[in-house]
Amino acid sequence: MNTIGHNYNCNIIFKNYIDDGVIGYDDEISRQKRERIRSHYESWYMPFLSLYEQGSKLTNYQVQLMLHELEKNHEIQRIPKTSIYRGQTLVEKPDVLLKLKNLGIKTVIDLVGYGQTYEEDVKKAGLNYYVYNIYENWWNCLDYSNPVYIDKLVDFLSKMQEEHIYIGCQHGANDTDIALILNDYFNPMLEGKIQTKISPADADFPIKLNTIYDTLKKSHKEKLGWDAQFEQKILKKLTQL
Repeated sequence: MNTIGHNYNCNIIFKNYIDDGVIGYDDEISRQKRERIRSHYESWYMPFLSLYEQGSKLTNYQVQLMLHELEKNHEIQRIPKTSIYRGQTLVEKPDVLLKLKNLGIKTVIDLVGYGQTYEEDVKKAGLNYYVYNIYENWWNCLDYSNPVYIDKLVDFLSKMQEEHIYIGCQHGANDTDIALILNDYFNPMLEGKIQTKISPADADFPIKLNTIYDTLKKSHKEKLGWDAQFEQKILKKLTQL
């Protein structure tokens, strides 16, 4: 048998070995020697084998190139200091969904509710799918103190806290702005990180945001991780609307 050149006579300290007088290939010290030889052999024929087996990752340079291409061609943007991206709902764009997966996205949030076909495409790309329909939960909502509405909102905010999120509406504009304003006001993990084209002082935002605050229960706030400091920030922001 051909062996790789190696000094097997080097001093090796084998822990917890007691000489029991057994001489043979299957005793403990022989096993440890074989493991050392095998480890050396693997490192010789496949350098950095353990790193290779972990799978490859995109370099920072590759990530920036891919993000630039997505921003340019699909109007996808990353929210600074987070792993959350926003843009158009990527219906019939499975190749873009795969690129999002490569960027580290784990969940796609559909603000429109395109249905089963889109959900299947998202899952085929290896991503989780979640729906928070802005039309039902904002534009067409008649009662912002409705417990069903509030529960859906809190679930959505909790999902956003997981990060590694892509949030999309039909054009990647107004509806994502609304969703992100809700995050900025009621999500302590994302507060102060959101920039939108819509002002929370526009139209009936002040009434809706104050109604939501008044309706949130203690259990909702605990679920989202509110503390006394965050509570004071919200009260100050609401009084300034």
